[in-house]
Amino acid sequence: MSTTETEQDPKATEHEQEVAGLLPALAQLDRTAAELEEKTASGQEVTAADVSAYEQQAAHARHLVDAAGADHREVVEAEKEHRGDGDKGFTARGLDHAAHTRSFEPTQPAADSGKERDDEEIDL
Repeated sequence: MSTTETEQDPKATEHEQEVAGLLPALAQLDRTAAELEEKTASGQEVTAADVSAYEQQAAHARHLVDAAGADHREVVEAEKEHRGDGDKGFTARGLDHAAHTRSFEPTQPAADSGKERDDEEIDL
């Protein structure tokens, strides 16, 4: 083994560990985005806190990916080696959300909220 190969191995291993360290953040971002998409599609309430959490997670994931100097291919390969952090394909979806953060809007609670029930009780 040459001296150059020996010197690069620790750096390559360190980079691989950095890339693997991105997986939990990308898995969480993927789950948060999926929850928001589900809530939006089913007409459930989306709070400002839900939207803020998603935006913060996307910014954090983007920062981590940039800081690690990781490319899409490396991250997807790391997912294959370290299964268990999320649903299959979570890295690609997480990277997409980090790069192209969606615009979600908070919604109002459903018309059938507890407030109406409180009014009914008062009328009795």
